[in-house]
Amino acid sequence: MNRSLLLPSVIEVLNRAGFVTSERCDVRPRSFDIVASKDNKTLLLKVLSNIDALSQEMAEELKRITRYLLASPLVIGERMKGRFLETGVLYRRYGIPSMNVQTLYDYLVEGIKIFVYSERGGLYVKIDGSVLRRARLRMNLSIGDLSKMIGVSRRSISRYEEDLMETTVANAIELQEILGEDILTPLDPLSTDASVKSRDVSDSDLEALHLMARIGFEVHPTRQAPFDAISEDERSRKILTAAGKRVSRVVKRAKIMSSISDVTGTMSVIILEEGSKEESIENTAIVEEREVEKISDTSEFLDLLRSRTGISR
Repeated sequence: MNRSLLLPSVIEVLNRAGFVTSERCDVRPRSFDIVASKDNKTLLLKVLSNIDALSQEMAEELKRITRYLLASPLVIGERMKGRFLETGVLYRRYGIPSMNVQTLYDYLVEGIKIFVYSERGGLYVKIDGSVLRRARLRMNLSIGDLSKMIGVSRRSISRYEEDLMETTVANAIELQEILGEDILTPLDPLSTDASVKSRDVSDSDLEALHLMARIGFEVHPTRQAPFDAISEDERSRKILTAAGKRVSRVVKRAKIMSSISDVTGTMSVIILEEGSKEESIENTAIVEEREVEKISDTSEFLDLLRSRTGISR
């Protein structure tokens, strides 16, 4: 299935699971294709036929944006390293959780937990060490007894019980059959290591972003998104921020930004170099640079956005 067919399938799964979804982010370059939210959970999803196509640069950008938006990154695809992704298995690409559409459906719609993950060319599971130890002692088995029964070292059993070592799917099946108890720890596919270097506004040549920083916003520049930055005030209120020359060139971006801001509960603004009669495009405020130059603080700027869009967030 190519990406053009895969993306609607992903959106259908998200909607069936009760997520609200944004418009497709069909502007380039982009590190994500769609944003989805449900309750307090926000996802930024990248959809690829082959998840090997996710570059390290794109993955790092996706991590940055999800960190700023308090969201979770997720890659949905069909193949990796020349093989089809297995259903019920969690993969990672540059640390970002990845899976096929069926696994996404099973997890979000059916509530089926994921226990198996792919790493170093094999399939592994995590063992709940305290449950393993309790079950072993209940059956009056020593560490040595159990190690001989499944053919691993005593050290391995000790490390399983200390939550210091994963095991293969085959070993886990043997352990569960011997002990008669569920000893596996479910995985959280919506957690990721978002430790990635932030970008500084000083690295940007966009005057609009420097104006936002002067007002008092903390500005996080982006490079692969429909917006140029995420601006944040002292109360952690976030604004999707973009720069443009004239309004006729930013209509498509403004609509996508509006859709994303609706889903994420943020505000959105495009700051133009030239004048404009438009005050907003959908829920994205349109502001001129000369107007921003007259603003003294973040509260005044937010009031301007609310007056332009009629939205109070």
